[in-house]
Amino acid sequence: MTDEGIRYRPATEADLPACEVIWREGLNDYLVPLGQYEVPEDNPSLRLLHAHTLATDPDRFWVATRSDGPDGADRPIAFGSAVRRASVWFLSMLFVRPGEQTGGVGRAILRRILPADGDDATLATVTDTAQPISNGLYASVGIPPRMPMFNLVGRPSRPDELRPLPAGVHAVRFDATTPAERDRLHDAEIGGLDRMTLGFVHREDHDFLRRQGRIGYAYRDGRGDLLGYGYAAEIGRIGPIAVRDPALHAPIVAHLLDAVVPRGASAVWVPGAAGPTTEMLVRAGLRMEGFPVLVCWSRPFADFARYLPISPGLL
Repeated sequence: MTDEGIRYRPATEADLPACEVIWREGLNDYLVPLGQYEVPEDNPSLRLLHAHTLATDPDRFWVATRSDGPDGADRPIAFGSAVRRASVWFLSMLFVRPGEQTGGVGRAILRRILPADGDDATLATVTDTAQPISNGLYASVGIPPRMPMFNLVGRPSRPDELRPLPAGVHAVRFDATTPAERDRLHDAEIGGLDRMTLGFVHREDHDFLRRQGRIGYAYRDGRGDLLGYGYAAEIGRIGPIAVRDPALHAPIVAHLLDAVVPRGASAVWVPGAAGPTTEMLVRAGLRMEGFPVLVCWSRPFADFARYLPISPGLL
């Protein structure tokens, strides 16, 4: 309990609907005055992400609550969630309800979910360029902004600008293999590719992608060696993508745009280090939407010319 009557505690599943509301209110509070569209109320992907991070890292998902109703019940006014994958600690989200944002609540939650003193973890997060206060908070704890990431949205109106897969490279859907074959693929090959490009293995996040409905592809050469992988969803989201050779990054994005045709627009968050992919998508007719986000880290840990994240909320 603080002097202002605010309590801090680990989150439970019952808190997740309130966290979704806080997320939406927090975004709309600064996006709408800047001329951006209001964030819609229904966001199934966000609910799945919150449930996933709570399930994998329950000790790193905290809420701040205040008793502000006639029934005397504590209600969440802020939340923060982070995940730990090997030596990398990643802040997934930190949001405070408008009207509660000047009392140090966000910093108090962050302090509770950061690694303990003496832990040599690499710290990372993704934050909005339109949030200088948040950017300053993360920089003050050793996670300064390093690289922009752009949201490319739409469908190719000039498909001839998309780069084809090189000759001899073929794509195989993950779900075209047996469960045992998929297990061997993840354990023997995808894990190694993740370690090479991202710096850690995260099988639990690959399992989450399948539960979320994303369709995965393995890209192999004529000898059968794994050159990369990529995911796309019928709702339009593309990623993550990992490749051995950066030159294969753009062709895999192009293949996924064609292989998984969404019900509406496609959307892909492209790191600034993957410039050729951004150039290809813009020339093909996709547009940059909204503000870029900033990828922040305490020290280098990933090769973002060869890796495209799941989303700004999960590497």
